[in-house]
Amino acid sequence: MNRFQIFLAGVLLLSCTANAQEGARPAVSFSDAPTEKAQQDPVPEITWEQADDYLGKVVVVRGTIVRTHDSGKATFLNFHEEWKGKFTGVIFASLGCEFPVPPADLFLGREVLIQGKVKKYKGSSEIIIEKLSQIRFADGTQIAANPVLTPQAAARTAKASEGVRVMTWNLENFFDEHDDPYSNDQATNPSFIAPHRMQRIADGIHAINPDVLCVEEVENRGALEKFNRDYLKDLGYEVVLFEGNDGRGIDVGVLTRLPIHSVTSYRHLRFKDTLGRDQHFRRDLLRVSIGGKLNADVYVVHFKSQHGGENSDVIRTSEAHAAAGIIATEMSKDPGYRAFITGDFNEVIGESTLDEFFNIELVDSCAGTEKVTYNQKPYLTRIDFMLFTPALYKDVTASAVVDSIPGVSLKCCSDHNPVTAELNAN
Repeated sequence: MNRFQIFLAGVLLLSCTANAQEGARPAVSFSDAPTEKAQQDPVPEITWEQADDYLGKVVVVRGTIVRTHDSGKATFLNFHEEWKGKFTGVIFASLGCEFPVPPADLFLGREVLIQGKVKKYKGSSEIIIEKLSQIRFADGTQIAANPVLTPQAAARTAKASEGVRVMTWNLENFFDEHDDPYSNDQATNPSFIAPHRMQRIADGIHAINPDVLCVEEVENRGALEKFNRDYLKDLGYEVVLFEGNDGRGIDVGVLTRLPIHSVTSYRHLRFKDTLGRDQHFRRDLLRVSIGGKLNADVYVVHFKSQHGGENSDVIRTSEAHAAAGIIATEMSKDPGYRAFITGDFNEVIGESTLDEFFNIELVDSCAGTEKVTYNQKPYLTRIDFMLFTPALYKDVTASAVVDSIPGVSLKCCSDHNPVTAELNAN
């Protein structure tokens, strides 16, 4: 054996020894599962017991699922009956729709391979599964997409309204795959919206075909413009969106095929809450003056969430008070002021947030309905609204919470149902 052969044998021995010490196999990589740019394929294969040693790393985890739990918001794949503090695979509901049967049933008792970055959450390591391609059975069998829920690719577009049709829809974490260094967008789970869910949302929009579409929980203007260009091009919308104040980057926006007269963002407005503290809109209050058949101002909101207890209630009410004040000022100058405010109010009828608008005599277009807009158990509630000034409400001929669309699973689109209204042309 010459010197080079001896050297090569030594290198191979050291490599094998290092792998044995780490306990990782030189695994095959899943072709389109997410990996870190700095990390070259193939990624290491480890057992689920070793996950804590690979925090922040992209790996393939092997193990048998012995317990599953579907919370309604996510499905948890556990590798040990005593699951607390141990590695878990997490599939959020928006992706769960992609599987041929519910993931809780599909994987129970099966040995699987899961690829992704290992993270820590509440004392347990986990991988968030954001694509079907991140998980497969241990024999290499890939998971086929659910054929029943395959998007329709806009197979049905509703007939255009003879008057004006308006709609609001919280699109639930409508994030792109790009890391925004100026926001905490990667904290969202899943961290981006899968193409099939975008297509399902597009199918729902086509099935309603609004002239004006108000949206909430969209990451940025670029994401909304790309969605409009790739999925809604035939509907003729123009996009309106300003970057708001949310730490994760979620914004409110408007898509309209009616002419835009002016746009105002109130993201820099400051106001006081009932405790005397300075406040601002947690996302934005977006105001779009729309002409044509509507000829009205459209306000879009996404008020502070319920997280945070009484303090959140105070903040949310202060946002509502500020928004109502702006509309009330316009109504005092013009009793015939035509406007509506819509979006995710994160509150139910009977609470102070909504009372701020009823106190200035805005009208709830879906008053009395028993349908819910937040469609995930156990929080089935109506928290999305369209509230009209009396002058504009005279033109409303119908309004509804849309809780079913033939051929479209709304729960697989978003955790919110849309709200629509029909108006006579001005």
